[in-house]
Amino acid sequence: MRPKLVSGACFVAALLLVVALWGPWGRAVTDEGLRYEVSLRKVALVYPIPMSCDYLRGRGAVQLCAPAPDADQAFSMLCAAFPLLANAALFAFLSAVVTVRSPYGAKGTAAALAGASFAAAFAGTAFAKIAMPYALGVLLEPTFLFGGVAFNAAWAAVGVLLFAAALSTTSIMLRHT
Repeated sequence: MRPKLVSGACFVAALLLVVALWGPWGRAVTDEGLRYEVSLRKVALVYPIPMSCDYLRGRGAVQLCAPAPDADQAFSMLCAAFPLLANAALFAFLSAVVTVRSPYGAKGTAAALAGASFAAAFAGTAFAKIAMPYALGVLLEPTFLFGGVAFNAAWAAVGVLLFAAALSTTSIMLRHT
């Protein structure tokens, strides 16, 4: 039963993290009526003239991607969130595969991968939550609100990975199969 729970939880977490990597995490509206959507890679001006910028690569409408003044740390944290969550998705998938392919011979490896995935997912989600409203210059004036499927999927993945890592680790400690 333990291998099915761990592998299932890790597969679900990997799927949730993929959703978190590509969807919008929050929205902001200025007093002038400009609407922005921010994800882990992009800032998009949704209304009145749609345009976007990929701040990890510096492509698109670069005026949207400019870091806020004196926000070097926040911008660095925001840029670190995407690779952390991408690695968390990879580790979760690998933990699930290792658990399915070798449920009894590689419990330690599966537990280590689940723990690493949890740590990376938690760090990436926390970095994005802390830094996103303060890192980009276009978000200084409007009120930034978190929400949406991607934001909720990231926190759900953190919870599922905590369960998988805890179950894997305690199973090893108690010598359960």
